[in-house]
Amino acid sequence: MKLLFLSKKKGISSLSDELGLPLMEILWTRGSMKGRDLYEEIRLTKNIAYTTALTVLDRLSKKGFIKKDRRSGVILFSPRISKETYTSAITENLVQQAFEMSPDLAVSAFADLFSKMSESDMAKLEKLLQEKKNGRRG
Repeated sequence: MKLLFLSKKKGISSLSDELGLPLMEILWTRGSMKGRDLYEEIRLTKNIAYTTALTVLDRLSKKGFIKKDRRSGVILFSPRISKETYTSAITENLVQQAFEMSPDLAVSAFADLFSKMSESDMAKLEKLLQEKKNGRRG
């Protein structure tokens, strides 16, 4: 499944990024929900308008993260992907944006992060990089 991203951070796109994960967390925890119920749940932690919540849900649907199911006039929202897939897609998008802005700075920032990793995490990273490198050749 292809997941879509809008990389420009303007208006509702930045709100979508800020509210997307909390809305997804609710859906992963509670399962399918009506828009009004999702709004009531998110309102416990975020001060947003009902229309904003619905707009973010619509954008998450267009990006392929959630599914809108219309049954008897009621729209139910449910997660289309797992939390792991969502997190991976968001992370990949952020890394891609960093490299698009400045490849040299992105590599430098990653090197700084790697230097702070534990030995065991560094070993995992080296193994993963080797696997990816070998996979490219094959």
